[in-house]
Amino acid sequence: MAQIREIKSRLKSVKNINQITKSMKMVASARLKRAQERILAARPYAYLMTDAIRNLAARVNEKAHPLLTVREKGKTALLVVTAERGLCGSFNANVIRRTQAYLKENPDTILLTVGKKGRDFFKRRGVPIRREWLQIFPQVPYESVTEMRDEIQSLYLNEDIKSVVVLYNEFKSVIQQKLTLETLLPLWIPDASAEGKAQFEKGEYTFEPDVDSILDTMLSKYMATEIHRILLESFASEMGAKRTAMEAATKNATEMIAKLTLEFNRARQAMITKELAEIVGGAEALK
Repeated sequence: MAQIREIKSRLKSVKNINQITKSMKMVASARLKRAQERILAARPYAYLMTDAIRNLAARVNEKAHPLLTVREKGKTALLVVTAERGLCGSFNANVIRRTQAYLKENPDTILLTVGKKGRDFFKRRGVPIRREWLQIFPQVPYESVTEMRDEIQSLYLNEDIKSVVVLYNEFKSVIQQKLTLETLLPLWIPDASAEGKAQFEKGEYTFEPDVDSILDTMLSKYMATEIHRILLESFASEMGAKRTAMEAATKNATEMIAKLTLEFNRARQAMITKELAEIVGGAEALK
């Protein structure tokens, strides 16, 4: 009897979990569709902006703007993008593991975090965090994007920073996310000899009103566009990972329900058989 009660209790718990994971999968699927539409709409503009600014950078002197200056020495600033919550498979773990490896190789790195999971992980371990951004997703407000851009530009211009890199999950498909380490600053200028890279021929441009104003405006827009794209990539990847994780959890719960139901029926049948045997035995003893 105690065994039947235990199985029944476990069966009820697993059924509740199954309902929760199924609901979470539906929510993730709906959010994934919207996130996928947003990133697919944002990519063309972001890629064209990148090509335009790299084309422009290839035609001016490296010293024309501080953000174009390549420095041989200095620290690295690392922007780590994670989710606000878990239950999305290895989405956060992959980013955190790669960040730990990067910090081990580059101990002087200045850490910036987006998302609660990454912030909490490194804060618990006493890793200094220069700046953190929370509650960015799912809206990804442009005010937060410009705030990140201003912080990164300020770091690069006012401190001994040789590069700014971003670690995030790039959205490939519903079931595939690619962990990406991307250099944000200094701006990458294509090598004409590099095979498979975009090649820009150097030449003279006429800048109106002047080169400083054009570079200030273009570089500022480029930084904001690139950060916005990265955040959208990360959120779409998170929703894809969450949908996959909840689908797997729902499948496992369904299989466990079937297994527990079988155990429950067998235990119940065994109990009924035992009771019948006791009744028959008692009747035989009375004869």
